[in-house]
This record gives sequence, structure tokens and C-alpha cells, in this order.
Amino acid sequence: MSKVTLELAKAQHASLLKALVVKAFQADFEQYGSFPPHIESTPWHQQSIESGHYYIIKHDSQTAGGILLVPKSLTDIEVKYFFITPAFQDKRIGSGTIALLEKRYPDVLNWSLVTPYKAFRNHHFYQKLGYKKVGEIQPEPNENFWLFEYQKTI
Repeated sequence: MSKVTLELAKAQHASLLKALVVKAFQADFEQYGSFPPHIESTPWHQQSIESGHYYIIKHDSQTAGGILLVPKSLTDIEVKYFFITPAFQDKRIGSGTIALLEKRYPDVLNWSLVTPYKAFRNHHFYQKLGYKKVGEIQPEPNENFWLFEYQKTI
């Protein structure tokens, strides 16, 4: 049985995380014409690592992706970026990651995130884990692009 583990990212992981996230979001780039904000910037990854809530996701001993959390309060966390590279998708790594994080942050009662409106696999995945769609955001009023807001209350 495969094992999912989380490793707190360190400064030297910034380039690796950048490469992984670009690979993981390549399909979004092809669909929407751009990557999510900041992910192509190594300095942004370094700055995000300094927050202390950016994790490398490992499957067995191989690096499979990453997840960046943004604590909003002692009981609220936003999942800013969550990515599994294509070679590691559909192996239950994502659900294993969420389970580990919920154990690692036992005081967090509210988890939130946004995902693109056409990311149907993401919608299904988050709903399966107990997230509920609570809203929609149109980041650029003149563009036909929406983000769906999801929340999970424990």
C-alpha cells in the first residue's frame, strides 16, 4: 500500500516546487491561457515557503506535488495552491494529503479554497471530501473566467 507523507518545504525546494506546480497546472494553462498567479516565480515560492505552511507531498519516497496553506486565524485556513503532478494523479494522494493536514491542524474548524469553474475533477474531489460550494468569484470583470469558492467546516 502506498504511503502519503508531508514535508515542510525549505528554501532550497523553491525551484523544485515551481517546476512541479507548472507541470501540474499545464492543463489549466492550455484551457485558460495563463497559469494561476505567481506560480512561475521562484522568488514567490521562496517567500511562500517562509510562511511555514508550504508542504511537499510525497508518495512513498517520490515527490508528487505540493500544498500551500494560508492561515486566516487559529481556526481558519485557506488552501491557496494544491497540486499533484499528472504522473501521480488518481492514486488517492490528494485525499491522503487532506487527511494528514486535518490531523496536523486539529484546531482548524474551517477550510476554504477556490478552484476554476471548469475544473470538474476538482469539484468532484473536494465535494467527496466534504467541501461545499459557497460562492463564485469573477477575478476580471471583462473576462469569461470564474472561480468557485469551497468551504469545509469540521
